[in-house]
Amino acid sequence: MSAKVGDLVKWYELYADEIVKDAGTGLVMNHRGINYFNGKYENKLYHIYRFKHSDIMTFIDRNLERIGE
Repeated sequence: MSAKVGDLVKWYELYADEIVKDAGTGLVMNHRGINYFNGKYENKLYHIYRFKHSDIMTFIDRNLERIGE
């Protein structure tokens, strides 16, 4: 998923075994790329304002879906 600042997204908070713990909609506030294991893996981190909880949480790209694609 590739989103930019201001995009509406659906976020998913997961337990360790990939079962959905919580979900809702939010707004992309900021994002940045990360890589680890000497660049072998790359992800994007997104700071999302969650409407449901009125807070900001960080999610990786696989736990987000853009709304209105």
